[in-house]
Amino acid sequence: MIDFIKQIFASAIGFILVVVVFFFFLFILFVSTSSDPEPTVQENSVLYVKTSGVIPERVSSDPLDQFFSPSHPASASLQNFDNNLRKAAVDDNIEGVLLEVDFVGAPWPILQHMRRSIERFREDSGKFVYATTNDLGLNEQGYYLATAADSIFAPPHTMMQMDGFVVEGTFFASMLEKIGVEATVIHKGAYKSAGDSFQRTSFSDADREQLTAIFSDIVDEFESAIENRTGMSREEVQAMINQPPRLDIEHYAGRGLIDAVIPQNELHNRIKSRIGVDADDDLRLVPNRRYARVSDRGAGLSRAPRESVAVIYASGPIMPMVDQGGLPFGGESTITIDGFKRSLDQALEDRNVKAIVVRIDSPGGSGSTSDAIWKLLREAAEQKPVITSMGAVAASGGYYIAMAGDAMVADRTTITGSIGVIGISMDASELLSDKIGIDYDEIRFHENANWLSPARPLTADQRGAFEQFIENFYDVFVNRVAESRGMSYDEVHAVAQGRVWSGEDAHEVGLIDYVGGIDLAIQLAAERAELENWSIREFPRQKSFIERLAGMPDVAVQRFMTSNVPQYDEIQMIRFMASQSSRPYAWTIMPYMVEVK
Repeated sequence: MIDFIKQIFASAIGFILVVVVFFFFLFILFVSTSSDPEPTVQENSVLYVKTSGVIPERVSSDPLDQFFSPSHPASASLQNFDNNLRKAAVDDNIEGVLLEVDFVGAPWPILQHMRRSIERFREDSGKFVYATTNDLGLNEQGYYLATAADSIFAPPHTMMQMDGFVVEGTFFASMLEKIGVEATVIHKGAYKSAGDSFQRTSFSDADREQLTAIFSDIVDEFESAIENRTGMSREEVQAMINQPPRLDIEHYAGRGLIDAVIPQNELHNRIKSRIGVDADDDLRLVPNRRYARVSDRGAGLSRAPRESVAVIYASGPIMPMVDQGGLPFGGESTITIDGFKRSLDQALEDRNVKAIVVRIDSPGGSGSTSDAIWKLLREAAEQKPVITSMGAVAASGGYYIAMAGDAMVADRTTITGSIGVIGISMDASELLSDKIGIDYDEIRFHENANWLSPARPLTADQRGAFEQFIENFYDVFVNRVAESRGMSYDEVHAVAQGRVWSGEDAHEVGLIDYVGGIDLAIQLAAERAELENWSIREFPRQKSFIERLAGMPDVAVQRFMTSNVPQYDEIQMIRFMASQSSRPYAWTIMPYMVEVK
């Protein structure tokens, strides 16, 4: 009788949980599919934009993402930041912009693009942009963005971090040695240091040389912004940054970096005074995400033309088509041949799409997949103009697919190049047999069967076969670049060998055509398609809630649960590459486990 009652009780609990989960997803479905009317913007309003942490290129429309990673109503992505400033510039009801900035972790090309957008908004519209921060304060990236504003304000007693930059790398050789795993890394190119994470405990001299050159452009960009903003000399800027750390924002206000340290209510009163609103009236702030729902026509822009430029976003490591469960970062943030081809086919089949821009943000990955995507883009370029735009990084495999465009555009601080190849084989025989006691036996019918098994090291002949494979693919890579850039093999080899460049330096050595952001790439694409007016079509299209619900709740939960785990992405990438070591992949990937702080 007691067991029967237990079974009834357990069944009841299970039924209640199913009902709760059902109504939870039903609620999200209702929220995601309900269509709110277009917001009404009253006169004397101010667009309120907040930038914090990582600034994505596109904001997700996935309700699960929004549920697990809620963001502030004024939060911006690069996409809606640009669109909203474009609308606000002509909207008679928007008097200016209040930009709230705190600790920002966005890549420098994103910050440069946003800074240019602010400057263009101020110049074209004549409207003001005030920058401020909150009680969290400012870091270097946040202050750099704020320097494009008319004035910079801050509340009293908040923090400002102005201690400069450092490049950190993550190395796992000591860990692998302790657990009994030896990595065999075969690379082509003196600067191809992606495998250093597995074999070294510090930067090599070649890696230190190239990283110093790349990030010097970031340092120069930052110091120039302070120099132009404050009138300080470069030597004075450097001396200020190299002083013993100071975190009180009042100190930097005294040096002219902050225009006024005032509480929020006083800042609002200054804005009201500037736009002619009585001090007793409320300041009408329109949050960025709310204003994003205002149509172009509602803001005063003319109807978007039918003819368009397609923008295809290609972000993340370039991965072969393997089981999605094995991919690092989940399947949503990787580049695969099927996913890319789907977006490209949609752009090619759309009669209103007259040109294509491929926006690349990738450290590379599978060499064979990179080559397959390169071929797809070259075929597409025979039908419509194709321009490639490099975001934060388009290196190695990312550069490989970028060179398929009719023209290549990178920002000044974009990490690009890394024309080189590596192969990785893991020997875990000590771990398996000596440390955890797993024994292997085999009945081998051919001498080299299962030669990439992690249970045994490579022989000299097997290593030679792997080296030949890597060298052959390097030759393919260099020849592809030579064909794309109109250079000889030797000219490409001189700037290749796995070396990464800043966008500015890559332009000087002939690896890209233009220095600029995605706006320049779109302009070039429109010119080649002979368009005077155009709209933007974005691919891949954002999935509906039902599509997301069918395939992504596990990834959304995983992203939520692991977002604060140190080195989680790096560990997952190593896990994936190690799991594929039984296959002779040629990896066109840069040493992307590098962070500038």
